[in-house]
Amino acid sequence: MNENELKKLLDNSEQSPNPQAKQEAIRTAVNAFEAMHAQQKIAEPIDDKKTEKKSQGLFSWLRLTSSSNKMNRRTPMNKPRFPQQRWFLGGVATASLAFFGLMLATYHPAFKTPTPMDMDTYELNLPEPAKKPSLPEREIQTEFDSAAAPPAESAMLDALSKDKRGQLPDAELMSTPGLARAKITTEKRAQQTGFMAERKLMADDAYTHPSFQAEGKDRFENFETNPIKLTSEEPVSTFSIDVDTASYSFVRRQLKQGVLPQKDAVRLEEMVNYFDYHYPLPDARNEPFSRNITVIDAPWNDKKKLIHIGIKGYELKEQPKSNLVFLLDVSGSMASPDKLPLVKQSMNLLLSKLRPDDTVAIAVYAGAAGTVLEPTPVSDKQKIISAINALQPGGGTAGAQGIKLAYQLAETSFKKDAVNRIILATDGDFNVGISNTEELKGFIERKREKGIYLSVLGFGSGNYHDKLMQDLAQNGNGVAAYIDTLSEAQKVLVNEATSNLFPIAKDVKIQVEFNPASVSEYRLLGYETRTLKREDFNNDAVDAGEIGAGHTVTAIYEITPKGSGAELVDGSRYTKTEAGSEKGDEYAFLKIRYKLPKENKSKLLSSPISKHTKADATALREANFATAVAGFAQLLKDAKYTGEWTYQDAIALAQEHKGNDEYGYRTELVQLIRMASIAQEM
Repeated sequence: MNENELKKLLDNSEQSPNPQAKQEAIRTAVNAFEAMHAQQKIAEPIDDKKTEKKSQGLFSWLRLTSSSNKMNRRTPMNKPRFPQQRWFLGGVATASLAFFGLMLATYHPAFKTPTPMDMDTYELNLPEPAKKPSLPEREIQTEFDSAAAPPAESAMLDALSKDKRGQLPDAELMSTPGLARAKITTEKRAQQTGFMAERKLMADDAYTHPSFQAEGKDRFENFETNPIKLTSEEPVSTFSIDVDTASYSFVRRQLKQGVLPQKDAVRLEEMVNYFDYHYPLPDARNEPFSRNITVIDAPWNDKKKLIHIGIKGYELKEQPKSNLVFLLDVSGSMASPDKLPLVKQSMNLLLSKLRPDDTVAIAVYAGAAGTVLEPTPVSDKQKIISAINALQPGGGTAGAQGIKLAYQLAETSFKKDAVNRIILATDGDFNVGISNTEELKGFIERKREKGIYLSVLGFGSGNYHDKLMQDLAQNGNGVAAYIDTLSEAQKVLVNEATSNLFPIAKDVKIQVEFNPASVSEYRLLGYETRTLKREDFNNDAVDAGEIGAGHTVTAIYEITPKGSGAELVDGSRYTKTEAGSEKGDEYAFLKIRYKLPKENKSKLLSSPISKHTKADATALREANFATAVAGFAQLLKDAKYTGEWTYQDAIALAQEHKGNDEYGYRTELVQLIRMASIAQEM
């Protein structure tokens, strides 16, 4: 076999030879080489220098000769053509790549905790950022107020978007003056030193991590449905009005996910008051709202009656000035798309309803609290929008410190001729800084007395803390709403912005005294968490709900007329109330107390509720639709008083009395009742 034949044979071998072929190839090559070498020995004398063993490189041990080629020519023997060499070289290359890949996989640059910094100004590449004025120190006489605040820098850095803060691979970058990637400037303040940033900065987008959601941990206040009461034993019912709507939105979210809501999530009054009702406006501006009374038969028991009490606030001719602070939760629990991203969209919607001379400040909290934007006129809207859109979630939830900071900002820009309000957007998952919620509520109450109100917008599910948010809003004279979609944000912050932001009356209480001669039993539908003692009605020190411009509030009593035969409680053997007394044509007597926003002394409105109350077609339609909502809520919460009334009956009643449904909210209710009917059967 000559060299060409051997070369051809090796070049055509695409696969590794079997052992027998391998040995045969080696023997053939060795024989050919030795034959050639023997001829060279015969042709010329031996030169010791030329036959001296030389290094043949890193792979000399693979070569078949121990001396240089005397003919100094390139032959196939000088090239790594053998299969063994191919395997070896390929294996070395593969091993090298594997080792390199292993090093990459196991190498993680250490993220080190930033060195302590005192943050005084927070910039987001915004045009002409204003220097932060020094906030006056205030003494707050509670354990909550005096607690040392966690470092502000943690919340500020957490709030930076990925493109703002960039990659932070090592401590050298963190120590670079100015932290150019984060656009944060520092200024030492003597009273704020020694705090360490509590968390590592992560450059990846937090929205990709669903692990932030703590499914199934939504928290609601447990309460029992109002019982039936005997008029002869307890003729007077007192409660605070409620204009919150959070319950309806949360119930809607659950039903759209194909499940029935938790029973404690269903608050009947919030379900009813989610809808606007076409009640007449007040006749004169000397009274902030009108009173409207309608009496209809109860659809689930025609022997009982439903008394509807509706009030409607007057409309504002001109929108008042506003001094708002957006207090935004940017903690790790806000990382899902229905939380912080929806918060940003909601705040941007609200900006569209504000006046150019209104002011907006932004505070955020995560593991600590920080100021993102000093009070800024709405005329500089792009600056506000840029600050909102740059926020990102991460860290713990120092809600208490965030609330304290928000009130400081509100006080700094306080305007006597404006509405001063904090709008808290959160899932309510406060896990840092609150050891006593009563102290927090007391702090909010004191600020309310100084003219700064607090409203709460809830977002998300899984760790939604409804009870805390209701308490904060009630103590802050604000509204508690739940935002589950962008259209709900449109409803709360745009369509109903005037009624939710601008109060026309505060501490509104309702008291109804039922006539034992006409009514044997009664029960209040809803308002279980808003009931008051009888003596609280005339006590101006007792807080109650507020009503905003154009707001409607509805309360419903179910009564059992005397002698109807529908009584569920047996009458007393020894106490008898004779019918036909002087007030026998009255079911009850209604009293309403309220204060004007800047006054501390209440005013009284009153009127009898007659058996012969007349209602026009509009009033009857609105009362029947409200009844459909109330019946639906009872079916979800506790149907022990609705007899054989069903979801289908609720659908029929709501469908018949939808009326003018400009935004489609009432049509949506019918769809939700159908969803509940389907979910019940699953």
